[in-house]
Amino acid sequence: MAKNLIIVDSCVLIKAFRKDVIAINDLKGIIDITAYSVITQLELLIGANTPQKKEAVNTIFESYYGIPLNPSISVKAIEIMRKYVNGQRIVSVPDCLIAATSITTSYPLLTYNKKDFDFIEGIIFYK
Repeated sequence: MAKNLIIVDSCVLIKAFRKDVIAINDLKGIIDITAYSVITQLELLIGANTPQKKEAVNTIFESYYGIPLNPSISVKAIEIMRKYVNGQRIVSVPDCLIAATSITTSYPLLTYNKKDFDFIEGIIFYK
């Protein structure tokens, strides 16, 4: 796997699919170092409800570095869930896995939803 990758959150890719110029330019700026958590791929595939959308999702992921779940990422995701989920805060399973992927690999995360992650110790944001 390449070094110095940038992990892209689902929200960035969704905006790019919807022709958002900022998202498209952000992705163009990291074209050779774009990575994603496998959970991001699953999130996009679940929303791809036509054959054309599924093909578009598959095509984009073919050009990026996929980071599969592994024991270290799983352990970190469980730590995040245990530490941060309480009566006042809910952290989704996908966000826990994406954050754990970023922290475990030491790759920064490009997201437009920083509020979903900014309280998690050890996460580094791109931009």
